[in-house]
Amino acid sequence: MIGVSLKYSDGIFTEEYKASLRPTLEKMRLAGVESVELRTVCAGSDPEKVLEAARFFAEEGFQITVHGQILSPQTAIEDVFAPLSLLLKDLGQKKLTVTVHPLVCDNAALLVSLSDHILDNGLPVVIALENGRLMPDGTEGDCAALVLDAVSKADRDNVGICFDMGHYQYYLRTNHPDEPDLLPEDGFFKRVVHTHVHALKGSRTHFPLGRYPLPLERYAAKLCGYYGVYDLELIFGRFKNEIGAEEAILESVAELKARLPRFVAEYDAARLHFDSWAKSALTVKDHSDGLYFGLIQSTSYLFNTRGYFWAMDVAFRAARFLSDMPAKADEWLKDLKLMIISHSHSDHFEKPTVSLLAHLPLLWVIPDFLTEKAISLGVDPEKIITARAGERIKVGPLDILPFQGQHFRPATDVGIEELGYIVSSEGLPTLAFPGDVRDTSTDRLTDIPKSDFVFGHVWLGDHLALLDKHPVAADMARFLLKFSDKNVFLTHLHENGREDVSLWLECHAEELAKEIRALSPSVKTRIPDRGEVIRLDKEC
Repeated sequence: MIGVSLKYSDGIFTEEYKASLRPTLEKMRLAGVESVELRTVCAGSDPEKVLEAARFFAEEGFQITVHGQILSPQTAIEDVFAPLSLLLKDLGQKKLTVTVHPLVCDNAALLVSLSDHILDNGLPVVIALENGRLMPDGTEGDCAALVLDAVSKADRDNVGICFDMGHYQYYLRTNHPDEPDLLPEDGFFKRVVHTHVHALKGSRTHFPLGRYPLPLERYAAKLCGYYGVYDLELIFGRFKNEIGAEEAILESVAELKARLPRFVAEYDAARLHFDSWAKSALTVKDHSDGLYFGLIQSTSYLFNTRGYFWAMDVAFRAARFLSDMPAKADEWLKDLKLMIISHSHSDHFEKPTVSLLAHLPLLWVIPDFLTEKAISLGVDPEKIITARAGERIKVGPLDILPFQGQHFRPATDVGIEELGYIVSSEGLPTLAFPGDVRDTSTDRLTDIPKSDFVFGHVWLGDHLALLDKHPVAADMARFLLKFSDKNVFLTHLHENGREDVSLWLECHAEELAKEIRALSPSVKTRIPDRGEVIRLDKEC
């Protein structure tokens, strides 16, 4: 999510100021900005004015974050929370991120006191401690390390780091000019809950992107798993003779969109659309005839076989942090009769989702090597049908043939145990699920019957998703054609939580589809959309 930090003070937030902002806010929104930070809500700010400002930006279509101020450890709670007192009673969003600067004090203890206040009062607030350009006492130094130390020692879920990229770049230029690629340690990035983004002109910070340098790609690539705001923090007066404020914002937003990793766009898409995708896919259950398939995301599959509602490998991963549905999956899936699991990776067998669904009366087809784990997650052993390669299972209208998956890399022990499945029902199309395939050799597939459909999980090499061409695509195509010479569905795309080097998209599926068509022109290839429902017995 892209945000813009805009100057706030009680004195400037007048009707005239709001009127002057509206045209720029409209252009920001059209450019893809979704958040506004109030900078700075100072200690002593009027709570009514703060609420008025937040309401104004919310009514203009933006989420709100706040840059707060702490004057001393002794007054910290009053400094931060008194100005927000009315806003927190009328917050039109799930949580409010409040950024503060470290002080010359025990910052871990400071964070704990703020955290305790949040917990004691049930406030929807996350505190972000920002790495400054300088140390809290005004000297040169590694403020990122200081911030990480404080946040790590506080070790609270409602406390994290605001990664100010421009400030960190200043630190490198000034203190490590011969090490421009130096990064904070990995633990720093895992604690990030907010960001500030701005470029440098020489050693001056808060300049617009594009016209001035910032190694944005290097910093943002480390933020896979960060679902918050990339917040542009420009100080317009510093470049007013070079470019206007509105132009600087729009140019910087365009730079952000062009240079942020692909996974950021995936998070934004899930935040906006995941619940509607899931709701659409769930309409698969509203049928009593035929065979229907619905895709929630990636490889989370829903099926309806003549009114028998079943699923395979339903998992939500990052969507759990971005949308509402995953936390209510037991309500949404209360009519599910059967869940089939292929292997233990979290995009197929996800601990919180399995635990949430465990109380439902559905049956589980679980590989023999996963039954103990399923039981440990709360699944009733009486509800588990143990799957073993070559041993046919009959449940409801389904005939299920498990077979050994090929999730290990050839001639190595790198991989994981997995079962694939052939699922059939009398008079309806047969479905093949090879699962996640890393070994595309076909010598072990001689006893696998041909199916009407194969669900192919797109994978074209370890950490190779940024390449334009993939030599393994032809081998993967041959492998999938061993399962079906009629229909190939290509899935395993847009998987939230993956870095760009492992994030498979439509372009990769199209590359694989092209190889399939070259080998067998009569085969139908299809890339299902998230939320799409397809009647399979009408597709054959």
